[in-house]
Amino acid sequence: MSKATPSQTSTQARASDRRELARKAFDIQVGIATDHRLFVGLVSNISAGGLFIATEEHLRKGDSVEVRFSIPGHTHVFDKTATVMWTRPLSEGSNQRTKAGAGVKFADLSEEEMKMLNAFLQIHEPIFYDT
Repeated sequence: MSKATPSQTSTQARASDRRELARKAFDIQVGIATDHRLFVGLVSNISAGGLFIATEEHLRKGDSVEVRFSIPGHTHVFDKTATVMWTRPLSEGSNQRTKAGAGVKFADLSEEEMKMLNAFLQIHEPIFYDT
């Protein structure tokens, strides 16, 4: 998996204000499997409830996907079922401040995995900045 690097967008900051769980922005490689194809994307932000996958691949709201990723500093590989909750088409994500992709919600995160993600999120400083 690739090394995490912070990404900064005030758009994501405003979106994070509407979320129940703390989100952090990183670029982590993620493998995605649907019923018909396999592809790779980048996790642009993550929480213990789900993640945003930056990808130009077409996903639809309600799709069930398998996501596979690891977080920096951990050897555990998250191999999780997730549901696509919303999408941002390429046409809406064509500038540098927004990315095409999909927000997914984990369906089967174990208590131990939830603890790992929460610990990861707590030790990293917030990435969102108002400009």
